[in-house]
Amino acid sequence: MEYKVRFANPAKQYADHREEFIKAFDDTLSRGAIVNKEELWKFEEDFAKFVGVQYAIGVNSGTSALDVALQAAGVGQGDEVITVAHTFIASISSIYLAGATPVLVDVGEDFNMDVRLLEKAITPKTKAIMPVHLNGRLCDMEVIMDIAKRKGLMIIEDAAQSLGASMKMADGNAKSAGSFGVAGCFSLYWAKALGGFGGSGMITTNDPAIAEKAKLMRYNGENREDRHFYYHAHNFLMDNLQAALLQVKFRYFPQWLQRRKEIAELYHQGLEGMAQVQVPRFGDPRFSDIYTNYVIRAERRDELAKFLQEQGVETMISWGIPTYKEPVFQQGEIPRLVSAGGDARELPETEKICREVLSLPMYPELTGEQVQYAIEQVRGFYAQ
Repeated sequence: MEYKVRFANPAKQYADHREEFIKAFDDTLSRGAIVNKEELWKFEEDFAKFVGVQYAIGVNSGTSALDVALQAAGVGQGDEVITVAHTFIASISSIYLAGATPVLVDVGEDFNMDVRLLEKAITPKTKAIMPVHLNGRLCDMEVIMDIAKRKGLMIIEDAAQSLGASMKMADGNAKSAGSFGVAGCFSLYWAKALGGFGGSGMITTNDPAIAEKAKLMRYNGENREDRHFYYHAHNFLMDNLQAALLQVKFRYFPQWLQRRKEIAELYHQGLEGMAQVQVPRFGDPRFSDIYTNYVIRAERRDELAKFLQEQGVETMISWGIPTYKEPVFQQGEIPRLVSAGGDARELPETEKICREVLSLPMYPELTGEQVQYAIEQVRGFYAQ
């Protein structure tokens, strides 16, 4: 159907910067700079500076970033990694693929890890914590870092949705997603706040050993200087052309983040105070959210989504059922689940969120009129 307000609009972004994209494309391919060349190296350097770390390693997806980071950090057979169930399945699958076991804790009202449950989830087998910074909002890293330090655990951040999000720490300094743990993992999938023309991802770290291992593991374990293979690994390298095109977008990224915050404020003002809708305003001044997604919690969510589609407003539900109820877990044991009451058969807040969440259109090219139209339709549904 023809939507009045698209959920995302990559064609508009391309049209706005078409000449720059074409120039980057032509400059790169006319030099034959296909794999692991200056465009990738420069993008990695700029990405690391933006996040506030020493190293950034370009890979072909956010999933690959998680795979490589976990293995480069030494997570493997017999280890447990604590993460959440309210996330894209890659967060959990990457732990299995590293040979480790995921332990899933419930989330709070901000959709992120409920840090009050962390210590209940820790066992002698726990090796790492994987906080998932969802929808452009950081987990409470002050608490997570304190627990990790006391318990001798690593932190590997799933920052797939939170490039540019930050948190003011107790010392007064702000730290960005991807700069807290031994590694941060980002998705640069086309629909993200900074997205390529296909799949791409990035690993960030301050650890030179992890950076070096990740660089080799993304390229079949090969050291491209001495031409020897040091690991059994996959080909996960970010294409040089993707890096060149992403670099064009990166120049505009700070202003795009600001526009996302402006759009979120319009949604806040238009929807706040409705009894049937909970907006993602969480009242903690420590956090600076970037709104990769604008996710509301809504009564009669499925009916609202259908109504909005009929009115030409494209939406998305992430995710309609908890990950531990997906068919993949019917083939074996479901992960250990930890809720406020300790070990559980299901996670109450995760279950409730899955019944209520709805993502509204959010991208920097949205006009004020389009946002207002979406707001009017949400209000119109509940006024019926």
